[in-house]
Amino acid sequence: MTQVDIADENLLKLTQIRDAVMLEDGLESSIDEVLARVLGFYRKFVPYD
Repeated sequence: MTQVDIADENLLKLTQIRDAVMLEDGLESSIDEVLARVLGFYRKFVPYD
């Protein structure tokens, strides 16, 4: 059975999103800014506290 490091996988996905934001919006963003953006978008559809 393969073991996946979830933290590394999430960091890789956030890096990929950061790259997409740079291509689409031309904005240089930190991983923290990208995470805030993702969570803000998610919150529009799924209320959580």
